[in-house]
Amino acid sequence: MTHRERLVMALEHKEPDRVPIDFGGMISTGIHIQAQEKLKKHLGLNGPPGEVVDMFQQLARPDPILREIFQADVYPVYARPSKEWKLKIWEEGDFRYYIDEWKITYRCPKIGGYWFDLYRHPMENIDTISGLQKYHFPDPRDPGRTEGLLEEVMRIYQKTDYAMLVNSPTAGLFEHPYFLRGLENWFIDLSTNLKFAEALVDRVLEWQMVYWEEILTKVGKYIQVVQIGDDLGGQAGPLISPSLYRKIFKGRRKKLISLIKRYTPAKIFLHSCGEIYQFIPDFIEEGVEVLNPVQIACPWMGDTARLKREFGEDISFWGGGCDTQRILPYGTSQEVDNEVRRRIKDLAPGGGFVFTMVHNIQPDVPPENVIAMFRAAIKYGHYPIFQK
Repeated sequence: MTHRERLVMALEHKEPDRVPIDFGGMISTGIHIQAQEKLKKHLGLNGPPGEVVDMFQQLARPDPILREIFQADVYPVYARPSKEWKLKIWEEGDFRYYIDEWKITYRCPKIGGYWFDLYRHPMENIDTISGLQKYHFPDPRDPGRTEGLLEEVMRIYQKTDYAMLVNSPTAGLFEHPYFLRGLENWFIDLSTNLKFAEALVDRVLEWQMVYWEEILTKVGKYIQVVQIGDDLGGQAGPLISPSLYRKIFKGRRKKLISLIKRYTPAKIFLHSCGEIYQFIPDFIEEGVEVLNPVQIACPWMGDTARLKREFGEDISFWGGGCDTQRILPYGTSQEVDNEVRRRIKDLAPGGGFVFTMVHNIQPDVPPENVIAMFRAAIKYGHYPIFQK
């Protein structure tokens, strides 16, 4: 089977020849630039240094040779910024800084820093609807967002057999507001300033709907997966109550997904970290078809057999193939192998599963464990799935 056929078949809840594999198809299934360079050195691969494609996470563009070695099936299509915005990094004291096109400031320690953190929020002092109405968002129709996009997509579509995943340009309806307001302010808004909070969510929703209409009218018929995201879980439980989620966010996300589906037959992929078991029925009702990253270190998400049993007919799981908090960085190669075998056994039968680790591979992960993980995915992922 081709890469594209394999992925499409799996997301239709059918069993292809093997479980599809994702290495870097979106910005939470990839590898840190330092980890990729360590891995290439370990494998004796020569060539120029890799390219950072996500400054925030210091994420590498997946190396084509590694993509082949790991038998990856998915090709990333990254969101493009506006033409007027240019990345500028500066140093001040012990940190490096940059500002994105939303005017959010990020910083990274110069010594020992692996990625950037949110530092300053452009709307941290705006908490009224009148202030929101005056605030300038980036232009979702800026020509830079589609410049060269169709050409890139057509090249991949016609000259390769990869499946394509289009990455979201922003965080989600719950998450992006706290990028703009700051996390503490945003939780206060949701508790004491709900009309303003809803107005901000509506503003973000409107921006995203215009953006996706602009993108998908050009390439929607050629792609296989559209990614949206909203981290709703912490390590032990949801970040907000399910009732508040249903009141503020559920109907709005359903509206966004309905808009996207008007312009593409692609599957809707939702990235949502943490303990989100309680939200999965809501996601399904909204029209979400694929769930990532399946953070199996969380209590309820860790029972992958239960997840498959309860939700496997209605949603595909993209991730959960190996724990990235303990097993991948600190386990032995045999523990990695055992972990991958267990998760494939739980999640792969009947299709509806794409193998990848829970989140990006970080610099402290031994290259031997990365290799062991994908080797195990290839070994155990052939259908029919071995059940002993």
